[in-house]
Amino acid sequence: MQRPDKITEYLETVRQQIRWKRAQPVVLEEIKDHLSDLKSALLEGGLDEETATDKAVAEMGDPILVGEQLDYVHRPKPDWMLFALTGVMLLLGAALQYFIDSNLDGAWTLEQQMAWGGMAVIAMLAAYFADFTIVGKYPKLVFFLLCVITVVFCFFTGTVRGTASYAIYPLLLFPTAFAGLVYSMRNKGYGGLILCGAALVVPALLSMIVPNLTVFFLLGVSCLILLTAAVFKGWFNVKKLSAMFILYGSTAAVLAILFFMIMGVGYRAERLRVAFNPSLDPDGMGYIGTTIQRILSHSQFIGSGMPLNDYGVSVNASNLLAARILPEINTDYLLTYLTYEFGWITFLLIMALFTAFIIRAVMLCIKQKSVLGFLTSTAIISTFGVQLIVYIVSNLGILLFSPLSLPLISYGKMALVTNAFLIGLLLSVFRTGDLVRDKAETVAGRHNSFIRYDNGRIIIDLIRPKAME
Repeated sequence: MQRPDKITEYLETVRQQIRWKRAQPVVLEEIKDHLSDLKSALLEGGLDEETATDKAVAEMGDPILVGEQLDYVHRPKPDWMLFALTGVMLLLGAALQYFIDSNLDGAWTLEQQMAWGGMAVIAMLAAYFADFTIVGKYPKLVFFLLCVITVVFCFFTGTVRGTASYAIYPLLLFPTAFAGLVYSMRNKGYGGLILCGAALVVPALLSMIVPNLTVFFLLGVSCLILLTAAVFKGWFNVKKLSAMFILYGSTAAVLAILFFMIMGVGYRAERLRVAFNPSLDPDGMGYIGTTIQRILSHSQFIGSGMPLNDYGVSVNASNLLAARILPEINTDYLLTYLTYEFGWITFLLIMALFTAFIIRAVMLCIKQKSVLGFLTSTAIISTFGVQLIVYIVSNLGILLFSPLSLPLISYGKMALVTNAFLIGLLLSVFRTGDLVRDKAETVAGRHNSFIRYDNGRIIIDLIRPKAME
């Protein structure tokens, strides 16, 4: 039986000291590469094979001591601050639903919130311990499966007020899947950038089939942020100015086409105008926005809002007031209700909670060393942030967008589970992202791209060289 060489023995001894199995392959590969380089240098210096191996291993140091030091450095690094903020959001959501359920007859939301909250925690933990790099390893498969699931939900789960509401939730996962697609297209020049833009058309069309303008807006903003970041960091290997012109020029063209399509239909054009100015139709399409503005105008900094006598509601009926004149106070307009019931201080405290979460997440995102870790965390933070922004402007009566959710706080079933899953995946990135090694691309550079820009000309190369093995 052949005796294993000394480098293999050394690596095995180091491996035995590292308790986190996921870190072992990465650490051993780095040590093996270092030993190989050291051995090669010694061989070039005139030493024979065995002597060079012995000397390289000796210079690396005691394998047990090296392994113990690497074990200390390479451990899972959960971010306890984000964990704590997530826990506070979940508990706050449960407490608010308990308050609403206790004070408003017929709400019956607490039991469901608790049940779905439990499922949300399970989904978050499953994503936390999962390997987030799957979005980079199988980007096309993940993207295709999300498309299939969304189509099934669009046509086979029924509609609520003309909207296939269940199809919204797989669409919220598309920015994360899109991050994997961008990752797979890096270094592929203008062709890769254009293919990413073309792929974005699919979920955008699905959001129009649902239909849900908020989801369309979320997908556009989140994916545009991803592409912009990839261009600025040079991952597409293109000229930044030209790439930005293509990216934002095509975006502007699509928005212009949609605008003229909407304005061509009288009813939709009127809805769009009222969305930006609810006072144009206070008793019709602008009712919600006008009502929100009137409620907030009677809100105080601390404590319950002033009586709304012009509604004909008694002074002591503040709890019932919001339920009577403002629908869905536990879901779409929870923030408006809380502001009137407890004062603007509540609004500010909730905003401070979300701001702390987003700032901490962005700080960790910026520190990501791998392209995949950065793109994935950026996609999730964008999805989270756009939901929050739309919810705020809707609850302030500024724009009549249909809010999706106040993540983890407002009443929700699939929305709660979906957002918890995304946050779990985000925490997974921050926990294990340091171990991710971006897979080297086989494309030599932008001059081997299918589409490239050269001296004012766009060149389409129909005969591409074979990728290097």
